[in-house]
Amino acid sequence: MDTYGQSAATTAKVLCNKLSYAVVRGTSKPPRDGWLHSRWHWSRSPFSLRNQILWSRSLGAWFHVEEESTIENMLNMPAYEPVTWVAPERGNVVLDIGAHIGWYSIQAARAVGDSGRVIALEPDESNRQQLERNLALNQIANHTIVPLAAWSATGPVHWSSSEVSVWNKIDEVGGSKTIEAISVDDLVTRLSLPRVDWIKMDIEGAETEALTGAKVTLRRFHPALFIEVHECTEEVHRLLAGYGYSIERESFDQSPERHGWILARQP
Repeated sequence: MDTYGQSAATTAKVLCNKLSYAVVRGTSKPPRDGWLHSRWHWSRSPFSLRNQILWSRSLGAWFHVEEESTIENMLNMPAYEPVTWVAPERGNVVLDIGAHIGWYSIQAARAVGDSGRVIALEPDESNRQQLERNLALNQIANHTIVPLAAWSATGPVHWSSSEVSVWNKIDEVGGSKTIEAISVDDLVTRLSLPRVDWIKMDIEGAETEALTGAKVTLRRFHPALFIEVHECTEEVHRLLAGYGYSIERESFDQSPERHGWILARQP
């Protein structure tokens, strides 16, 4: 079992769902969009797991289920992303830009300890509420949640929401909602941060804008960078080279022009 519930009743629902899912998968053809998005996936059927609290064995943490996609995110993140690349040490200050519901924030907060600090930026209200709840469930206290997006300059930006919360993003062309953004440099000044050791960034295509707004921070503190890139790999490479960074590792689950992850440091 990769998960179980905080209550016996929830655990029973998980077991029943997984058994039912095994039967369906063994007797049916795969749906057009895959099993993960099927109504028959174990996270949805026959019992709803929304508003339940589950245990993630891979993270070693509790999480609250607001929507089914959060189950996959919190249980199986290591299968999708190179999570071990992010390796802050005790006493470090970590910026989790695009914190979503807390995988990296929880991981980093435990690593940096009481002498360190995690600053989690999450502009989406629903995601942020889940983030707050997940941090509280796991008694994470060495964090600050900032309800702003990261951008090249501080001010209003257009925001687009998706049916899947992890895909919510800044969209200056088609975004129907306006939210507030902040540059990394302004954030560091506003919080009077004496150091920044790591920046993790997953912001659905706004990476180049956010890096542009981090120029002073990168040149002053030289943090390690873990960036999920979305159709901007070449531009991210160019910006990092201009800041004196070298690519230490990179991995792509699609073509390099479309999507992947970069770990970069200053030599």
